[in-house]
Amino acid sequence: MRVCIARPGPIAMLLLVRDEADIIKSNINFHLHFGIERFVVTDNGSTDGTRDILADFERYLPNFIVIDDPTTAYVQSELVNRMIQVAKHEFRPRWIISTDADEFWYPLSGRYDTELDGRKNILNCYWHNYLPRTGVPWQKFTDIGEMLSYNGRLSKAFCLAHGLIGMYVGNHDSRSIPRLVSRSDNIRVYHYPVRSYEQFERKIVQGYRALVATSLPESTAWHWREGYRAWEEGRLRTMYEDFASRHSTSHDNTMADLFARIAVRGGG
Repeated sequence: MRVCIARPGPIAMLLLVRDEADIIKSNINFHLHFGIERFVVTDNGSTDGTRDILADFERYLPNFIVIDDPTTAYVQSELVNRMIQVAKHEFRPRWIISTDADEFWYPLSGRYDTELDGRKNILNCYWHNYLPRTGVPWQKFTDIGEMLSYNGRLSKAFCLAHGLIGMYVGNHDSRSIPRLVSRSDNIRVYHYPVRSYEQFERKIVQGYRALVATSLPESTAWHWREGYRAWEEGRLRTMYEDFASRHSTSHDNTMADLFARIAVRGGG
């Protein structure tokens, strides 16, 4: 007799954010639209209005927790693993998604639980990376491609809460017991890592400075190191313009169409 270890149930979303005012409201509204109602967010010392947006969501969403942690070093795993424990204690979710403000988890079927059949506890959900386009709002990007370490071979983990111990550095893989992994054909992670030049510059500079405050190996977040060298040498805008002029591997209007339809809720 087959034992069902992973039946459908409530999903908790974890977000680690810093200075994401241009995208965080859209991210939360998007996932609310598709049925995620439990959020744990760590604000990592935002100064651009992100924290005010989160405060507005806190006021009207009953299952929305914000943790303030201005730690300047790159301690992503520590902060994410704390959110896992908070989510388990406060919400008792069946599933957990650990994500970033620039990732939108889109279920093609309209439901996140379509592939849950009791035989796996981790779904690998793959990146679809939007290329930036100069003069185009990020919500209207439609070109899929690759840049730096952002490529479609990388996945994020949709995890059963029971047995989830934590996430590894980079937030792409979980420490789960047992490990019964399957590829998701239903959930696409639409990814907007590079939007405006100003956002890209802030991301590179903040990321690199947080990274060097730790003892992580040189291979960790190498794209921040490469980008920071370009910034120091005055080449970062040229790097951005290269991304914005790259040929796409495919075109995908899914998100642009959704953003035009999904109602805005919360602050801002």
